[in-house]
Amino acid sequence: MITFHALGYWGLLAIPPALLAARLLPAGSPARRTLTRAALGALLLIAAATALSS
Repeated sequence: MITFHALGYWGLLAIPPALLAARLLPAGSPARRTLTRAALGALLLIAAATALSS
């Protein structure tokens, strides 16, 4: 079973590599947009897990 803690943990681990890869890709590329959205999704997941756990 996946807990809120595990979701936040894996989301937090996904942010730095996604931002690093997005920084290396050319501006406006579809891969960069996808990675940026993935990082934003991970941040939203962490925020939701934090809000639901309190």
